[in-house]
Amino acid sequence: MEEHAEGEAERAASAALAIPHTHGAVAIASTTGRLLTRVEGLAVGIEYIPVCRRGARGVGVLARWETLKTKGPAPDPLGNWSYMRDLARDMVRVLHNHRTAEQPKVFVGRPGMPPLTPSTP
Repeated sequence: MEEHAEGEAERAASAALAIPHTHGAVAIASTTGRLLTRVEGLAVGIEYIPVCRRGARGVGVLARWETLKTKGPAPDPLGNWSYMRDLARDMVRVLHNHRTAEQPKVFVGRPGMPPLTPSTP
């Protein structure tokens, strides 16, 4: 999963948080549509992570996504918007945490000497 896709999803979720509950149905529907597109892409990215490395949050967020697709959101008017917003944020966290865990360690310890960093000559 590319970082720019995660960034776009994070921005869409943050924009959804900024929408007041009193906003019109058209604005909420538009934001929900953008979030839905992002969540679909993020779900594909999470599915590429091996199950043994997804962690509880990764497994849970995919289960919530499947439930949402099959059963739909809560029956309240903001249900779609709330579910999409929360899913997008959680999926971004899963992907970010996975990427961080997969990055090589940047310090090499040396007994009696300062650690080496990637920029050390």
